[in-house]
Amino acid sequence: MNFIGFSTKEQRNLSVCKQKFQPGEADVEAATLCSLWQEKLKHADWHPFRMIEDEHGNCKEVLREDYPELQALREEWGEDAYNLVTTAMLEIHEYNPSCCYVVPELWNFKESKKANLKEVISYIIMQIQSLKRKRG
Repeated sequence: MNFIGFSTKEQRNLSVCKQKFQPGEADVEAATLCSLWQEKLKHADWHPFRMIEDEHGNCKEVLREDYPELQALREEWGEDAYNLVTTAMLEIHEYNPSCCYVVPELWNFKESKKANLKEVISYIIMQIQSLKRKRG
């Protein structure tokens, strides 16, 4: 099994949809839901963030949890879907706050987190060694 790879929100979205739909429908609904929210995230005028000042006087943007579309998402799809979308929004905003497009990232599927450089290099070395054993 591959533990390191590129993560897509559709993969994580599927688990949310499996809870609500039959197995055959879950794939379609996950793709539809993911596409809908990706389109919303791409629009620069859709900006559910607000500026706050921290204790040191520095300004930073945080997600507006009271944003109507996010509240509707939470009510219709539940907490898991809400967390999935808000996490995606924060990640996109972290990587590129001026443009709202998805940036692929390496993901550690075994631990359900972003893969760090050490994990990626270890994984690549394991794959190379595995290929050498198969040939050799």
